[in-house]
Amino acid sequence: MRITDIIIYGFGQWVDQQFTFSSSKITTIYGENESGKSTLQQFIIFMLFGMPPKQRRFYQPKNSSKMGGRMVIMTPEHHRIIIERIDDESKGKASCILEDGSVKDEEWLNKLLNGIGIDTYQSIFSFSDTDLAHIRMMQEDELNEILLSIGLTGSSIIYDAEKRLHQEIGSLYKPSGRKPEINEQLTLIQQQSKELAELRKSESTYNNKVEHKQYLQERYYTVQEELVKLRQESRKLDTFIQALPLLREVRSIQHQLHNSNHIEDFPEHGVERMDQYREHILPLRSEKSTRENNVVKYHDKMLEAKDLLLSDSTEESLNELLDKYSEVQFAVEERKRLSKLISKQKTRLDEEFQQLHVNISISELDKLTLPFYIEKHWGKIRADAEKLSYEKQQSEEQKSQLMEENEFLKGKQRNIENQLLHEAHVDELKQRIDAYQTNKVLQAENQKMYQKWQQTGQHKKNLNKRILYSSIIIASIFMITSFVITEFWLAVLSIIVIGFGYSIRRINQQTIDMVEDMSEANGPDDTALVDVTLEEYHEAISILEEQENLQKESEQFNKKIQDNEFAWMEWKRKQTTIFERLEHVDRQKQEQVTEYPFLISIEVDYWPDLYHHLQRFIQLNEQLNEDEQLYLLESTKVDNYMNQCEQWALNNDKQLDLFDPENVLTQLAAIKEKNDRTLQEYQHYRTLWQEERNLEQQLEESISVYQESIDKLLIQAKAEDEETFYQNATLYKEETALKERNIELQNQLINIFPDGFASYLKQLESNEYYMKMQEQQNTTLKELEEEVEDIRNNLAEEQAIINSLEGSNELSKKTHQVELEKEKLNALFRQWAIRKVAKSYLTEAKKNYRDQYLTSVIQEANIYFSTLTDQRYVKIYPPIKNQGFIVETNEQRIFHVKELSQGTIDQLYISLRLAISKIMSQQYLLPFLIDDALVHFDTKRMERVIKILRRTAENQQVILFTCKEEIMQLVEGEVLQL
Repeated sequence: MRITDIIIYGFGQWVDQQFTFSSSKITTIYGENESGKSTLQQFIIFMLFGMPPKQRRFYQPKNSSKMGGRMVIMTPEHHRIIIERIDDESKGKASCILEDGSVKDEEWLNKLLNGIGIDTYQSIFSFSDTDLAHIRMMQEDELNEILLSIGLTGSSIIYDAEKRLHQEIGSLYKPSGRKPEINEQLTLIQQQSKELAELRKSESTYNNKVEHKQYLQERYYTVQEELVKLRQESRKLDTFIQALPLLREVRSIQHQLHNSNHIEDFPEHGVERMDQYREHILPLRSEKSTRENNVVKYHDKMLEAKDLLLSDSTEESLNELLDKYSEVQFAVEERKRLSKLISKQKTRLDEEFQQLHVNISISELDKLTLPFYIEKHWGKIRADAEKLSYEKQQSEEQKSQLMEENEFLKGKQRNIENQLLHEAHVDELKQRIDAYQTNKVLQAENQKMYQKWQQTGQHKKNLNKRILYSSIIIASIFMITSFVITEFWLAVLSIIVIGFGYSIRRINQQTIDMVEDMSEANGPDDTALVDVTLEEYHEAISILEEQENLQKESEQFNKKIQDNEFAWMEWKRKQTTIFERLEHVDRQKQEQVTEYPFLISIEVDYWPDLYHHLQRFIQLNEQLNEDEQLYLLESTKVDNYMNQCEQWALNNDKQLDLFDPENVLTQLAAIKEKNDRTLQEYQHYRTLWQEERNLEQQLEESISVYQESIDKLLIQAKAEDEETFYQNATLYKEETALKERNIELQNQLINIFPDGFASYLKQLESNEYYMKMQEQQNTTLKELEEEVEDIRNNLAEEQAIINSLEGSNELSKKTHQVELEKEKLNALFRQWAIRKVAKSYLTEAKKNYRDQYLTSVIQEANIYFSTLTDQRYVKIYPPIKNQGFIVETNEQRIFHVKELSQGTIDQLYISLRLAISKIMSQQYLLPFLIDDALVHFDTKRMERVIKILRRTAENQQVILFTCKEEIMQLVEGEVLQL
């Protein structure tokens, strides 16, 4: 299964969003934290498995009322499938749309997923860095069990369930303990049982009554059972009396069957079948006679046609001549065509050759040879000549341009030099700018200092006030305290505090006055005196910028003048090269004229065109020679064929007109057509003769079938002729009617007597005998009913006495209380037993799962773990008893899992997860989702994991969610940026 498209109507932060997945092996979904990666992963799981209403409300979008979407998947069986889920439609159930337009429901989707649930999918095919968080919080001695559970199931669910069962069993019962519920309940029942025993000792009379009541109840039940049995026997007797007429009739029918002449076997529907066979066989015998006459007639006509046919050898030789008909006809037509074509070709060749006006004759064309390379060579000579002519013209134009450009650049340079100022003037402008900028810096520093003094003065004033107020408050407290507790030294201390506060205030006031004087002396407006105004400053900057631009422009024109001089030097070098190449082209032209003298009167520009004309003349001449050879060949074919026709006519005494080949062919075709018609007549009569013979045989077979069927009926009925057959049929019908009535009666008796009625047929008494038996049973039944009534009255009396003894109600309450506590204890025992059995089943399930899958999982995990650790660890040993995972290095050193670093444990965990995913993907080929599981890996280990994921993605779609740009770059597949 592969996901190709995702359309989100609304899901969490995603609203009206679409994602398309290409056929890339690994799809990377990149985004920063809070960009919606985990929400997109939950949407994929929601599309496949759905969500409960509470969880759907959590993903309800804030800015949209529609929650749901579509997901397009591709499967080998159904190809393209659209899965759609909407929260407020069908309670969030899936709707699957197939390629043919049919719509399937949630149950069909579950079958497509092979029944896998959301928890199983997240345990096997969904993986993130937080999956190990719970394991890291476990104690060290519990880590082995956690790793085993994840290696086998993909999460710690089994571990948590087993731990929860252990806790619940311990809370219910312990062999030694008081707090468990069952232990407390046992103690309570023991105490209440002792109290109940003491109450029963004082209730001996009550016990005797209870025993007598129990005896009466047992006797009551015994009489009731006898009464039920007697009533059953009475009903049986009534039933027998009602069925007595049927029994008598059955015995009478069996006596008649025993004394009659038996027809043991007679064909089923024998009379009807015999009548049908006789009706069918008479018309068949009449039709057979007609077919015999037709066979003789068609055989005579077939022989007459055979005498008119040509012999096989004569027909074969005629067919050979006719088979060559198309070939010879084509040869005749081809000879005519070639004759006209040769005449036209000669005329055309002469006319075109005369129009060319080349100093060469037609007869010389046979001797003229033009090598395959001569066309390119002539074309190259022409191209070189044209190119040199063009380059010479371009060189002259370049010379004029260079001269004009040189004059223009020198004139511009002189104008710029006239506009440049003297260096002394430029230095004066720079000094003016520096003076203005220095003045601005001093003003800024002075402003900062002024503000700092102002802040210092204000701070001193505030401090002075706080000190004064604090000293007054403290002195007041000391003064009041001195009056209250009559300690005069506190009053003196208050005066000292006031004096100290006043002294500090005077010191601070002096500091404030000094700061204010400094602030007034260095106010923000006191600046250095300079003569440069703002307008002069901007004017100086503008003039300097203009001078800098003129200087740069002057440098650019100097560079362009140098480039112009270099261009002059290059032009002279090219001019020399052009003259050398012109001399080389002239030498090549002279060589070609020497080899092909007819070129002397033709310009070199026309040489390639001349080549094509000459090549065409040579081809026309060769084609003319070939056509003449073909004409001779076709003429020979026609002559040979006419000789063969003449010889065939002589050998078979046939007259043929051999003057015209086409007429000969027509005569042979007429002979062939006549022979074919005769052959068709022969085959037609032979077919009719064969069909009549087949029909005659079929009729004979049909007659024999019916006759055999009649003979079989006679044999089955044990009759010598048909008359005896019909007599036996009458006897068999009467006997069958008796048997059917007997069966009908037996069925009725079986319904009345399900256990069988054969014993009743052996001895049937008179009706009076059975009526007397019925009266005796009724009498006995009445006596038992009276005894039951007496016992019921006695039980009522005994119960009244017992109720009076139970007036205190203490024994009853205690008994009831003990029974309730026992029932509560039984309920606790059932809960304890259920959890005990569940724990044993869970342990057995873990063991079975481990035995079934652990070998394959560990083998795959070895490969992944070795790759991730760069062959440092080569083997994983599963836990044995109380020993956890063990790994072996490439140096055959053994390490327990608790001896490994946290990073290596993570690699071991990922290896187990990838291994279980690969094993389970053989049954469930679903997309593999990885959410930021590689963020704690370094670059090398990350590359190894990604390499493993690429191999996994060859058979299974892998979707990697990450917030790391490094991981996105390493994957090198399709990237969707959120």
